[in-house]
Amino acid sequence: MQNDFLDNKILLNSGRNCLRYILRSLKIAEIHLPYYICPVVRQTVHAENVKMKFYHIDKNFMPTETFEKNAFILYPNYFGLCDKQAKILSEKYPNFISDNAHSFFAPKRGAASFSSPRKFFNVNDGGILEIDTKISENFDQDTDRTLEIKDFSSFCKNEISLDDEPIKFMSKKTQNTLKNINFEQKMIKNRKIYTQIAQKLNKNNILKFELSDLSAPMCYPFLSKNFDEELELAKMLENEGIYLIKYGSNLPETYPEFEFTKILMIPLTEKSSEYFEQM
Repeated sequence: MQNDFLDNKILLNSGRNCLRYILRSLKIAEIHLPYYICPVVRQTVHAENVKMKFYHIDKNFMPTETFEKNAFILYPNYFGLCDKQAKILSEKYPNFISDNAHSFFAPKRGAASFSSPRKFFNVNDGGILEIDTKISENFDQDTDRTLEIKDFSSFCKNEISLDDEPIKFMSKKTQNTLKNINFEQKMIKNRKIYTQIAQKLNKNNILKFELSDLSAPMCYPFLSKNFDEELELAKMLENEGIYLIKYGSNLPETYPEFEFTKILMIPLTEKSSEYFEQM
C-alpha cells in the first residue's frame, strides 16, 4: 500500500484547499452540507462564494432528507467509521463529495474525495484529492515548514498557519515523509487501538459503530449514557495529555444533532493505548 497509495492523486497543501479545488473545478454554485460539520468546511465554502444548503442527519449519521439526483452533496466520513453510509449515498447521487478528513484510507466515492494526512501523521501540511476534473491553473508549491508538531499546542499553531494559505501543491518535505510511511501498518495500528478502546467503553457508549474492512478511524467517538461519567473521563484523559476533539458546539439545542456536540473524539495514539490498557 505504501508504494502506490499516492499515485494518481492531487497533492495539495491542506484539506480545505482540496475542497476549494473541487468547488472551482466542478464549477459548483450550490452545495448541500450537514449541520454537524467542522466549521472550517463552512468557512471554506463561504470564501468561494458558493451557496450553502444545510441538511440534518439522524442517529445513524445519514441525511434525513432526499436530495435532487444531480445535487452536489458533501458528506463527512464521520470519525472514519461511516464507510457504509458514504457508499450508499455515492451510489445514489453522482455528484456526491466525500470528506475523508477522518478516514485517510477510504476509497474515492462519487465525484471527488479528499483527505487530510495531518489528522493521521506528523506532517505540517497536506491534503490529498481524488477527482477526474482538473484545474488548468498552475499552483505554487508550499514551502517546507519547520514547526515541530509534538503536542496539542504546536498542532494548533501549525493549523493556524494554514488558515489563509491559497491553494498550493503539497510541500516537498511532506511528500517525502508520506512516501516513506508504511500506510498499511498505520491502518492496522489504528484499528487495533480502536478495538482496544471499544472493549472498555462500548458498553457505556450510545453510539454503535462497526469496523468495515476499509475502516481506519481517526478516533474512537464516545457518547456516554451518563454525561457526568463522560465529563469525568474527559478530565482524566486530558490529565494524561490525551487531547480530545469536539465540533458542532454552536448548534441550537433544538437540532437533533445537538446531542452529537457532546461526543468525545478520543485520538488513537500510543498514550490512548497505554491508558486504556491499564483502565
